[in-house]
Amino acid sequence: MRKEPMKQADALSRTWRHAFCLLLPVVLFGLTAAAGSEEPQGDKAAAVEVRLTEYAVEMPQTLAAGPTTFLVRNEGRKIHSFKIQGPGVDELLSKPVPPQTTGKLQVTLQPGEYKVYCPVGSHELKGMTRKLVVTAKQGG
Repeated sequence: MRKEPMKQADALSRTWRHAFCLLLPVVLFGLTAAAGSEEPQGDKAAAVEVRLTEYAVEMPQTLAAGPTTFLVRNEGRKIHSFKIQGPGVDELLSKPVPPQTTGKLQVTLQPGEYKVYCPVGSHELKGMTRKLVVTAKQGG
């Protein structure tokens, strides 16, 4: 008869251990997600819209330095792409952008002058190029 209470205590102990093992990853994942969502505003990449047509690149002429995501929308009827060259940056979209679709390119811009253009065929020679001026980030 003495073994009956021990079996119940042992079963209860196993149940708590099992519950703990199941809940621990959930709690840790929740804490990780909460910590990741508290990213400071200054570290987020600025989103810059770029419109490509035959044969033009439409985008801001001046941007602030820092992490930048170019959202490149091809509003033309031909395939286009997007390349940026300047201080510490020589980046190209991973693949050309078909008509009526969008590509994304992430870079970290330093102050200075950049060349932005479409490297497809003779598009650059036909006017798909522009200068971008990047200024020092304001307010630290």
